[in-house]
Amino acid sequence: MIGLCRRHALPQPRVNATVEGFLVDFAWPAHRLIVETDGWKAHGTRTAFERDRRRDADLVVAGWRVVRITRSRLQEEPDAVAGHLRVLLAP
Repeated sequence: MIGLCRRHALPQPRVNATVEGFLVDFAWPAHRLIVETDGWKAHGTRTAFERDRRRDADLVVAGWRVVRITRSRLQEEPDAVAGHLRVLLAP
């Protein structure tokens, strides 16, 4: 994600940041945006699925936007991911 942001001239996120009491992968506080990069290995269980959705809902209620990007999409479609981030990070 950091490399993608650099290559596409996107603002650098805070990494492994604590937001509303949750540890998140990437956060842009000024834009109230959180990006979670999910791999099946860490998030491929019923428990993880439920936990992630509950946490996303808590963050959305607190005024944050939460976007989940799979690791494979980040690797295989970096330009599309960067395009989405550019829109989400626009003033």
